[in-house]
Amino acid sequence: MAGTLVSGCGGGGGGSSSSDGEPMPDLSGVISMESRTRVDVDTADDIRLGVNGTNDSASTAQVLPNTAVVGGYLSFSSGRYQTGTSDVFEYPADRVDTYAASLSEGDRISLQIFGAPEGFLLSAVAPQRQITVRDADTNDEVLTFTQSTGSLPISEVLPGTFEEGNYLIEVSTSGGSPFRYVLTLAGEGAQSMMSTRYAEPDFLLDEAVVTLRPALMSAKDAGAVAQAMSANNARPLGGNSWHLRRSTAQPLSALSAQASKQARDDTVAWIRELQQRPDIAYAEPNYLYNAQVVQPDNDPLYSRQWNYPLINLPLAWQVAPEAGVGVGIAILDTGLFRNTPAAGGAWHPDLAANVVTLPGQIMDYVSAELDIDNRFGDPLGRDTNPADPGDGKAQSSNFHGTHVAGIAGAVDNTRGVIGVAPEANILPVRVLGEDGVGNSADLVAAINWAAMRSEIDVINLSLGGLGPSQSLQDAIDRAVAGGKLVVAAAGNQATDEPTFPAAFANVVGVGAVDGAGVRSSYSNVGESVNLVAPGGDASRDANQDNVADLIGSTWGSDDGGEFVASYAGLQGTSMAAPHVSGVYALMKSVQPAMTPDMFFTLMVGGQLTSSPPNRTEYGVGMIDALKAVDAAQDGQTSTILAATPSGLQFNGVVNRQDFSLVTYPSDAEITVTDVRVNDAPWIASVNLANDLVDSDEPVTVSVDTTGLDPTESYRGDIVIEYSSSGTDPTLSPLTIPVTLQFGGSSEDLNAGRHYVLLVSTDDDRDTMAQSVVEASDGQYRYAFDDVPPGEYFLVAGTDMDNNGLICENGEACAEYPVNGLPEKIVIGESPLADVTLSTSFRRPTITSMGMPRYGFEGYRLKSEETAPDEPVRAVETNR
Repeated sequence: MAGTLVSGCGGGGGGSSSSDGEPMPDLSGVISMESRTRVDVDTADDIRLGVNGTNDSASTAQVLPNTAVVGGYLSFSSGRYQTGTSDVFEYPADRVDTYAASLSEGDRISLQIFGAPEGFLLSAVAPQRQITVRDADTNDEVLTFTQSTGSLPISEVLPGTFEEGNYLIEVSTSGGSPFRYVLTLAGEGAQSMMSTRYAEPDFLLDEAVVTLRPALMSAKDAGAVAQAMSANNARPLGGNSWHLRRSTAQPLSALSAQASKQARDDTVAWIRELQQRPDIAYAEPNYLYNAQVVQPDNDPLYSRQWNYPLINLPLAWQVAPEAGVGVGIAILDTGLFRNTPAAGGAWHPDLAANVVTLPGQIMDYVSAELDIDNRFGDPLGRDTNPADPGDGKAQSSNFHGTHVAGIAGAVDNTRGVIGVAPEANILPVRVLGEDGVGNSADLVAAINWAAMRSEIDVINLSLGGLGPSQSLQDAIDRAVAGGKLVVAAAGNQATDEPTFPAAFANVVGVGAVDGAGVRSSYSNVGESVNLVAPGGDASRDANQDNVADLIGSTWGSDDGGEFVASYAGLQGTSMAAPHVSGVYALMKSVQPAMTPDMFFTLMVGGQLTSSPPNRTEYGVGMIDALKAVDAAQDGQTSTILAATPSGLQFNGVVNRQDFSLVTYPSDAEITVTDVRVNDAPWIASVNLANDLVDSDEPVTVSVDTTGLDPTESYRGDIVIEYSSSGTDPTLSPLTIPVTLQFGGSSEDLNAGRHYVLLVSTDDDRDTMAQSVVEASDGQYRYAFDDVPPGEYFLVAGTDMDNNGLICENGEACAEYPVNGLPEKIVIGESPLADVTLSTSFRRPTITSMGMPRYGFEGYRLKSEETAPDEPVRAVETNR
């Protein structure tokens, strides 16, 4: 059985012995831990057993390394879970956890929370949580970060004014339900640190998006493709991509939990079968993407466009009086407001003069299952009318596209708002349907269409999701190759988990800032953010104009079926993205030769933005319309060499890493003239020769930790000097920061008490055997004996909130052989020894697993009800 660990079959049972003559257990091994892993000393599981420590004050603070991943538990009150069993699972009150660590400017503090499963609490209330940073010597408060919105995380980068030193970090709750949490401390430039849950992007059941290998599948007839792929229907999306459907599709979220599981699993299994076909390059779910907007405020705010002075737009208009004339901005969104949505109705008066539709061309790509065009008599599915049909709701994501279009290019007509590029052409393309939701098949088809249209210069995607669709990436590549700049919203989840399409390499991912240019509380960080622009924040009045920092733009209402043009203030990275699209239109109107490649070169060189406080939250900085127009008029682009990732981190375990070199402009011929290492004698080698740069060839860096103190952190730089023909020979060198941070003493590693389970391989996933282990010298040792022969899954994890489930999001988890992709082990007559697993509070990405992991809620521990004749946990006396 491929991928299955099988014990030996020879010798008979009970006859194997260890080197000291003792009988060997049926199954044994070691669970290792991710470096710098720590656990709260008073989890609910510890408190239940009476073995908890104390960390609720400065004098009892837990000491952490300066980078750490910490799992913990808090609850404002005590109570009992409703688990549906006769066992009693209680949660105790624990309102404060205090940690001590060395911090410095640029360090990042993140807090993610996870509540009990649905139904486990009689009344679930969103927790109120806060992080307070205090001076360790004086206990004075230095910084406070709060969050009370749902499960939105706290993620903050310490400002440039922050003094390096020792600090207390208080994690506290002031109300709401019990929760697990993961606290992350990360240094400047750290890659994604917040993947502590399995991402479950919604998708359409019984649908797939595939890309064919032309050499093996030459059929272009839809019927032939459908038959070959065991589908009822196939539809070309452009390029080599196809949309497959087996039956009437519906969103996963539209079904009940029970009904959705089988349908979801069937769809995933079908897609996995497609992935194995030699004629398919890749197959993926038909992911859903959403408008990246936070709840709207319907007050007219058109007279308070604070966002434009913030990016120096009034000055840019003076330098670029063309104001984007002749430049086409495609708004791929919910469509545009029309006073009668049927063809022929008037567009919003602040947009009408700039709207361009293309006769005979499909400009509404929304699939029938997500469409609501029949509200006004249009047929469901694709058509030529990109009007927004509304939905009759007072507050919704419909008219989202109208708002986005107004920011990019509302007309300067003295009657309402004005857009960033008020003379640009607005081409509405409808890809989002009911509730601002669209799917990847529709989006791929629309982008492939836009890639071929000479009328379009920039594609604005104020939408996003967690599904890393390769077919979507291919479509965007095709558009960029066709000369279209692609701009996308970075996402509103306040996390560093990649949001797509913003996180794709050739997309300009735009984060959001408030009225003072400070990152909005919801805005994502990390690899989805290339730069930032005004997106607003309803929780702040950062510019002190006595009004919440919302972005005012065009809107509409459809109460009672009557469509009325209006204005509204919204917040979101959806609002930030069209600022950048509009600025690109200004740049192209003064420099018609402007291309996406030139834009990226100017952006990476810092010629389009203000200097950022840090790159994690702000990318290269906030868009500056005046700088951008000046740079476009100048027409000169520097030759720049960059690295991906921009920094390297080593931990003393993995001592080799690769990075790639990227040239700007993309066709620049750059020659490396010197490579040196500064302040890092522990960097053993950098395999980069003084030669022409090959962007397809990775550069490998290795480190030698011999003789280094494992309790210390080390920093250095790799400096690459380079030149390019026809450019100034004194080009600024590329500096790549490198850090080496050991896991600290192995004795300090602790992910919490682990319950090691042997689980049945059927759909019930019943726990067949269970043991309890504690961390010792940085690892866990486990053993099972008297295990009936058979197939099992081997898993382990914590139950920090004492609800009878391990491996929930936010808890440490280990699965054999790797998390997210458990494989069977077969226990036979001979023992299985040295079976290793690795536990972590973090979870693998969709990319690393190949497909999302849907519906995983953890593994249930044995209880008095399921195992009345055997001890439930080796260290407990009662529940």
